[in-house]
Amino acid sequence: MATALATQLSQIAARSTDPLNLKAQKRSHSKSLLFDQNVAASQDFDTIYQICLEGYQELCQMDKRFIGFSRSIFSEQSKREERTQMTTAQNEELDEVLESFLSLVGSRLLLRPALKAVEWLVRRFRVHEHNILCLTLTFLPYHTLPIFTTLLSIFPENIAPSLKFLHPYVESFACPPRHTIVHAAIHNQSFFSALNGYVLKASRAGHQYSAFISYWATIMTEAVAELIDQSMSGRRETQRKNEEDVLLRILPFLNEGLSMRQVPDLRIGCYMILTVAASKLDLAEKVLLAMMEAVVSDWTPNTTHAGLICLAVLSQRRQTVKIPSKILKAVMSIQNIGNDLSILGEQYRVDTLVIGLVLGTLEGLDKDSDLNRLSFVRMAIEGRLMSNTHIALATKSILALANNSKDLLAGGQDLQGQLADLILRLMDSEVVGDLVQETMRESRTDIENLEAKLQMVLRPNDNQKNWTAEDVEMDDISEEPQVQSFESITHHIPTRTAYEISLLSHSQSYVYGSLAKAFLVASSSPSNLARFSDLPVLRKPLAMSEPLFLSFFIRYWCGPHSAASRASAIISVRNYLIDQDVTADLQILFPYIIYALADPNTKVRHAASELSLSLGTIYRDRDEDMKEGSRPILGLGNIYGSGHETDEVSWLSTTDASRLVRDILTPNLEEFRQDEGHIARLLSDSLSGTHQSKGLHSPTKDLRKSTKAALLISLGSHVVHTPIYRVKLRLLSIMNGIDKAGGASKSKTLLPLLLAQEKYDEKSLADHCEMEGIDKTKFVGEVVKIVTPNDREGVRVIQRIIALDNSTPPVSLRKAAVHRIRNFWSSMKVDVQTSLAATLLSLALNEAAKEPNQDIQGDSLDLLREVPLSINTLNHLLETIPALPSTPGDGPGHSKRRRTSNGHVESHDNMPPEGVQQILQHITIVLELIEASKVGTGPVLTKGLFRLLADMEHSKVQLGIESGYLQSLVLGSLHRIVEQSKASMDVQLDRSTVRADLIVDCFSTSSNPQVQQAALMLLSSLATVVPELIIHSVMPVFTFMGTSILRQSDDYSAYIVDQTIESVIPPLVEALRKQKGGPLAGASELLISFVAAFEHIPVYRRSGLFSSLIDRLGPEESLFALLTLLLDRYADNRDIRQFIQEFTGQYSPLMQLKTMEKYLGVILDSLKPKPTVSNNFLTFNDGRTRASTALNLLSLPPNIFRAQRLISRSARLLSKKNEDAEQFRQIYARLVEDTLLLAEQVQPYKKLPSACDLMLDALLGLLSLGESISSLDALLKRGNINVQRQVLRSLEHRIGNENAGNYAAQEACIKFLPELSLLLESSSDMLLLHSATSCIDRVIERYGKKDIEAVAGIMRVVASDKCLGADDSRLRIMALLCLSTSIEILGEAIIPIIPQALPKAMDHLEAILGRENVDERLHNAVYSFLGSLLLYVPWIITGQYLDRALKTSHVSANAGLPAICNEARKEVLILIAKQIDPQECFSALLRTWDSAMVEGPEAVSAHMEILRLVIERQPKSVIAKQSQPLLNLLLKVFDLRRIQCSPRTDESYEDEEMDEVERIVNDVAIKLIYKLNDATFRPLFTKMLEWATTPTGRKEKQGKVYRQISWYTFLHAFFDTLQSIVTSYASFIVEDVVEVLNTISTKNSDSIILWNRVIAALTSSFEHDQDEFWQAPSHFTAVSHPLLAQLSYGALSMEFSALIACVTALAVAADSPEHHNSLNSAILTNMRSDDPAVRLAAVQCEMSLTGKLGEDWLSLLPEMLPFISELQEDDDERVEREVGKWIVQIEGILGESLDSMLL
Repeated sequence: MATALATQLSQIAARSTDPLNLKAQKRSHSKSLLFDQNVAASQDFDTIYQICLEGYQELCQMDKRFIGFSRSIFSEQSKREERTQMTTAQNEELDEVLESFLSLVGSRLLLRPALKAVEWLVRRFRVHEHNILCLTLTFLPYHTLPIFTTLLSIFPENIAPSLKFLHPYVESFACPPRHTIVHAAIHNQSFFSALNGYVLKASRAGHQYSAFISYWATIMTEAVAELIDQSMSGRRETQRKNEEDVLLRILPFLNEGLSMRQVPDLRIGCYMILTVAASKLDLAEKVLLAMMEAVVSDWTPNTTHAGLICLAVLSQRRQTVKIPSKILKAVMSIQNIGNDLSILGEQYRVDTLVIGLVLGTLEGLDKDSDLNRLSFVRMAIEGRLMSNTHIALATKSILALANNSKDLLAGGQDLQGQLADLILRLMDSEVVGDLVQETMRESRTDIENLEAKLQMVLRPNDNQKNWTAEDVEMDDISEEPQVQSFESITHHIPTRTAYEISLLSHSQSYVYGSLAKAFLVASSSPSNLARFSDLPVLRKPLAMSEPLFLSFFIRYWCGPHSAASRASAIISVRNYLIDQDVTADLQILFPYIIYALADPNTKVRHAASELSLSLGTIYRDRDEDMKEGSRPILGLGNIYGSGHETDEVSWLSTTDASRLVRDILTPNLEEFRQDEGHIARLLSDSLSGTHQSKGLHSPTKDLRKSTKAALLISLGSHVVHTPIYRVKLRLLSIMNGIDKAGGASKSKTLLPLLLAQEKYDEKSLADHCEMEGIDKTKFVGEVVKIVTPNDREGVRVIQRIIALDNSTPPVSLRKAAVHRIRNFWSSMKVDVQTSLAATLLSLALNEAAKEPNQDIQGDSLDLLREVPLSINTLNHLLETIPALPSTPGDGPGHSKRRRTSNGHVESHDNMPPEGVQQILQHITIVLELIEASKVGTGPVLTKGLFRLLADMEHSKVQLGIESGYLQSLVLGSLHRIVEQSKASMDVQLDRSTVRADLIVDCFSTSSNPQVQQAALMLLSSLATVVPELIIHSVMPVFTFMGTSILRQSDDYSAYIVDQTIESVIPPLVEALRKQKGGPLAGASELLISFVAAFEHIPVYRRSGLFSSLIDRLGPEESLFALLTLLLDRYADNRDIRQFIQEFTGQYSPLMQLKTMEKYLGVILDSLKPKPTVSNNFLTFNDGRTRASTALNLLSLPPNIFRAQRLISRSARLLSKKNEDAEQFRQIYARLVEDTLLLAEQVQPYKKLPSACDLMLDALLGLLSLGESISSLDALLKRGNINVQRQVLRSLEHRIGNENAGNYAAQEACIKFLPELSLLLESSSDMLLLHSATSCIDRVIERYGKKDIEAVAGIMRVVASDKCLGADDSRLRIMALLCLSTSIEILGEAIIPIIPQALPKAMDHLEAILGRENVDERLHNAVYSFLGSLLLYVPWIITGQYLDRALKTSHVSANAGLPAICNEARKEVLILIAKQIDPQECFSALLRTWDSAMVEGPEAVSAHMEILRLVIERQPKSVIAKQSQPLLNLLLKVFDLRRIQCSPRTDESYEDEEMDEVERIVNDVAIKLIYKLNDATFRPLFTKMLEWATTPTGRKEKQGKVYRQISWYTFLHAFFDTLQSIVTSYASFIVEDVVEVLNTISTKNSDSIILWNRVIAALTSSFEHDQDEFWQAPSHFTAVSHPLLAQLSYGALSMEFSALIACVTALAVAADSPEHHNSLNSAILTNMRSDDPAVRLAAVQCEMSLTGKLGEDWLSLLPEMLPFISELQEDDDERVEREVGKWIVQIEGILGESLDSMLL
């Protein structure tokens, strides 16, 4: 009987994919997409790989994204990959790569290379088994093609549940139909989720393609629709739950799909699904809004069309129409949104969406400045994109916006005008006009209030009939003729007329309407046209004797009918003329043929050309028989009725009529057909000879003048008397291009038409134009063009129309007349212009009208302002101004100046207020016309303007507030006249008319700034032209300017002031000089006025204004005075000094020094007991006031002297050897002398001396360094310490900024060093010594190399007790910095100074480090000094100096100083490592190690950093020579743990600090080992081992533990870093390791630490064994037994994870069955330990070995099974749980269950 173990093994074998099962392997290998099963079974992987690689390489050429797979699934290594040998994690990683490739290759599966590539995935990686779902979804879009059946043929027997719907087709090898896939998506939730997940994953990776997205979208759309339909069964609660379930299924992938902006096809598919869901589900308002926001979020131009469809459907499902702002903004941002919605509206309902957009747009207009959106509102309404209810709602919203909007100006745009235009257009719309007007009536809109809001008249006219434009095609017959037959229509037409003989009569026709209706029907049939022509009522047989027959057709083709019917009317006349014998003169047709030839429609022009050709034939064939008067003119007495209209028609002679037809019309027929404007140009060329265009067929010979005149008169008479306004308009547009023809005037011919139109009222004219469908404005515009500029009679008619004299012409005609005058004003004669201007002025003033007419006033005034008025016309208007009334106190004298003999109207002293206002209006209009005149003004107006200015001044009480504006107009006009006289010698100013007193009165008495500005401008101009007339009147002006115009901030005021200063001041100053004797006295008054206004002058105007003033007064005489006045008056103004500095900087250096000299003289004078000069500028009462004034004035010179511009300009000046340079030096010398004198005088005062010192400092800084130094000697010997400090600081600053190449400065500075040395030795003031040392430092830094001996000499003084040894910390720092600078200069020459300087520096450093508060600056200064020594003389730092530097650095490192101090110290330590001899450095490090250890971890780290740098920097040979000292140092360092822990105290290092120090030490040790070879290092290694294993004493057993901890910590880093190179070194430590493991004390924490370090070191050695070192039995046996014995400590606190890792590493390193068996046996023994912790550790160890070694370790499974079975029922739950995990692990590796093998 078989044992239980044998049974279990047999069951495993039955279920195992044993590689020895050849049949199963062959069957699996034969699955192929390309090859037959037999062929595939015979192929090896190399053959398959080569075939598939070709396809893959072709794919890479098509798409570069495939290249990345060449490193994984298509690499050479892939041929050797076997999924069954991979771990779970590796298989998961492989699945990711395979599925990524499948999603990318999906779009190319119909290509052979793609199938080849997929073949490799099938054959090598068996994706049809392991990745069947992804593979199937990749092929799914091709489910109707043979490749899908091929795929089904390789499916495994057991397929995934999500693909179970394919099982029938797998068996039958048939393609699944589409409805099957849809059905699966509906009922198979796993397939539904898998398909959506595949699409989203491919889209995220960018592997999607349009065909698959479209296929997915259609499948999902149908599936979602069916799911929703299925959810609607059952009770309402059940339906709601089902609907929620559907939403939960679709919303997650829809949300993610809509977030992928870069995949537009996916978004469109999501839109489709959303549309279906929204249309079928009853969704809440919040859900619908969320869907709409998701639709518009991140949509792109590629998805907006589909998105709009989705939005439209979602909107239809909502209960409200209002759209949130986010959605509104997104939709309205689409370009041409109106057109898109119009296109969508043809297929979908968009009304709810559109009304929401319209309402949202209107609501946001007050906030949104984009008024262009109103065009969308109009398009939406007129385009019928909404229902009538929605249109009514939109209309009400528009009206509400217009009524309720508080501000009709949005963002500077005309919302008022836009709304008015929108409302008017909607009201007049043919599509929605009636509905809009009806809505307005139903909503009871207050039209008057709306018109007031919009400032526009709204006149809805329900009965208005809008004729179509003349060029609109009307080919379709109206509905009624289509229903009625021709016979039924003609049946009701009478057979004859009662009295009508012409249908062009001005009387109403009762038969024309019926005839026109019948002709419209007949025009579509030639037979009906013939029958129509034969109607009795038309009396066709009498057509040559009466005009009834032809007049019908004329009236019809000139009417507002369709182009086809109009052309038929013309053809009917042509056919009649061809068929009948013409016995009459047919010139009645000429005007109307010309009308037709100008028709915009080609058909009509073609027909008219044919008619003209027929007429040409008639007149040509019968020309010889036609004698004058031989043929009667048709319609001669009755064409326009029996009245005067017919009688006044002018007819052509037979000859002239023949010439018109033969020479003008017939030669240009083809041009007429092509161009509607050709007839107008031809007539213009023929009649007036203007030749407006090239290529015209002119008459064979020029027409005679009489013929031209006759043609013009005849055509004009027809234009005047024809009742058809359409003919009038078109022929007028042609004739207005002809002024004269053969002596006949167009205006005279057509003037009766203008007179006739004058008699109509506006309504009658509008009715005529409306009836015929023409533009009224265009018609009246052509009518007024009849009048030409030289036609006085016509101009009078125009004038009468404008003035409404004895008539009330149409308003539109009057406006057209005004426009006509505006156009030809410049062409009229001057007298006509003057007369017309007077009339227009009278109309503007409304003087003759009984009732005011604002339209007439406004139009007349606008016309006057727009046309150019001549000088004579303006003068005439100025002379017609009536006199103003005088004020009560004026007396009778004034009226005598106003006499009618001079052309003036008499004064009206007792005029009522209404009369005064009338005169003021008259004056205002005339003055504005003069002001606006573009032709300029002349001196002829001067007299009248001054007279008017005098009148206004005398009548100021009646004028009131109006006087300012009128006065400014008069003054401005006078200024223009004066400027013209300046610019042109031909214009002479009449001096007798100039009144300077009036100008000054205007300026002084007016409070209006404009009047003041204009008066000043006029005075400025007059001062240039006639200075003698104004010089005695201008001083009050400048007095008043300080309180008025100087305070204005506009540019024009600034210009006025500049002009006044430039023109008026020079003569004024000259006069003041003569009166007061001396320029200063003369200018002081003027300067005081301007200075008083300084605060009120705008900042940006001050400089220009005062520059202009000083330039006119003379800067040498007035600049210092201005500075004194400004600083004295505005002492508290902080900006005044900056202004003065900038202001004076614009003058030359010499001028600035002269100014400062005089300025300093004022200060000196002010401190005298009896000041003289300063009295003109300063005000003070006692000595204290004088001192404060002087202090204030002294604050200015330093700013002036320190100005960089002055310094540079002074240097340039002094470089020149000329008089100015010499004068500059002399003034400078005097300034220094005056400054010193002032400094002595102000000693009694407190603040004045320091102010003088500042000025002296600035003054000395003005000159170059060389010249400044030469003047310092006397100043430094004065004994004034403050001055000395200022001079030295100034010199230091100057030296620092001086150019190093300035040899003069170099020499001066070097010569100055002895003086500084003497100052150091003699002075005891610390601040002065500091300044001197700083100055020395700067001199040495810049120029020290020029004189080494001088630098060395002064450095001895700096290093002495006077400086470096001083008690003042600042002076010490400065001395150290100075010494640091000098070391670079002196080099080895610094050596004699080192014994004096270095001990003091170290003493200072040790002293400050011993204090609680460390002086950081002094600390850094010492290290800067040490750094300089190490850089330039490093060999001087040895022995004691080096030890001392290291020890103080240890203290500094542990002092917790700021980062800048640490950085300074580290830089010095780095220099020690780099610059000091390595032997000396190693010795010093060894000597100072104890100091570093005592100071703490930071000091140790710094100490080791030096060692690391030295080791890295030095070559191997040097390190090898120093190996023994280095070993001694390392051993000392390694002994740190023992020293710190034996015993532990409060000062001992923390464990973390100890670990960090050991890490640093080990790193340095590794760096050292890199520099040594094996021969050198091996003896060192043995010494280190000996040091670690040898007790420090008999009672120091614990000390040995500490050393071993450090040693094995090093070994861990040693093996881990150098890896296999040093594995053999483990032979030295085996014995000690065994001893440690055997003697470990689990009760001692230090012993446990040692145990952990040993385990870590062994693990590193095992892991990096590549030479089978540990496989040797001697090594393996020595270590394995004590190592595995550690498992027995399971109950103790041991790191078993580290132990298990160590054992696992040993098993990997000792890779042999014998060693594995040995290890396994030892571990299994522990599984039967009584201690559950030991058993647990053994199980975990086995798990680690199983996971690491896999099947190699499981070859020992038979030995393990009994133990596993026992442990499955272990008493300890932890052990039992871990065993279960171990079993699962084994099954995962074997692929089989152990249940049958376990007992």
